[in-house]
Amino acid sequence: MKTMTTSRGVLLFLLLSGSSCLHQNIILLAQSYVIDGSSSSSSSANSILSRFHNVQCQLFMTVDRTAPPPIISSSAAADDMNFTPIATGSKLGLPLDIQFTSNPCVDEEMNNESLLLGTTPPPTLSSTSSSSSFLSVEQLTTPKYVTLTGQKSVSINPGAYACELSHPSTKQYFFRFFLDFPNIVQRNDATIPAERIYFMSSCWKSEDNMINKARKWKETILKSLSKLTTQIEQMENNDTVGLVARTTSFPKYIELLKQRKQMMQQLEMLEDGFPLDRPLIDGPNDTVFLKEGVIAVKRVYGGGSGRIQTRYHWIGTFSFKDFVHNAEEEGGE
Repeated sequence: MKTMTTSRGVLLFLLLSGSSCLHQNIILLAQSYVIDGSSSSSSSANSILSRFHNVQCQLFMTVDRTAPPPIISSSAAADDMNFTPIATGSKLGLPLDIQFTSNPCVDEEMNNESLLLGTTPPPTLSSTSSSSSFLSVEQLTTPKYVTLTGQKSVSINPGAYACELSHPSTKQYFFRFFLDFPNIVQRNDATIPAERIYFMSSCWKSEDNMINKARKWKETILKSLSKLTTQIEQMENNDTVGLVARTTSFPKYIELLKQRKQMMQQLEMLEDGFPLDRPLIDGPNDTVFLKEGVIAVKRVYGGGSGRIQTRYHWIGTFSFKDFVHNAEEEGGE
């Protein structure tokens, strides 16, 4: 699996670097070029994380799927692991105003959250450096929502946020944070459970210009695919040539088919690596975010003699509305 991931990353690198040898020699180039992001991912994540210090954010939550039972028994683990969130008949919309602070998260349990850790080792809280732990995220205002019985307020406790480089070839960062909901929030059959709620999104540094590079390369691939398809169709539909001509042109026909297959694989990898058709939003300090992210709850399965597995179940989405840098707080530090 690791070899396959590396190969896809290498090919994406070649696509985005504008290599002129992509048609005949792309596989040979891929085999000779190795990208190793293990040594730079931590420092890269720290460099982009500083861009979110003391940034205020407005977002909107939409919960429209059921969450699995909060208590998982070992006897029912097999069935519960196969739980599929079901769309509810209604939606629960909740606006949030939060701030991504520059303060280290000092809660040991929060600092060991596997989703935020990613491939990073658990932080050392004895260090005074802010990079030694996750940073805290806080609620700025009390969110409210409307039910049939009137307006209701929602209590939210602080959480933490972190950022991790997903792969050097795409320069995409996983941006994740969580908030603790101490009480159930319910509107008809749409419910936010009383537990930790996880928010997952992705972002890029604006100066890397990766999305625009990927979009331009997609245009190039589509144009090449169109030309190849036209050539192939002309050869397939040409009934006027004789047997000898067909025989001599057959190797060219096979080569065109191979080229088209390679181009289609390149297009698939490009679309897998970049959200080219999803809306984006300008983030703080020269960053770009996916406008919409995923809301999830965590469930831990197994225990006893079984292997423990952690899964995150999607219960809704959220969308970024605006980012505002808190210059006054930054200047007061």
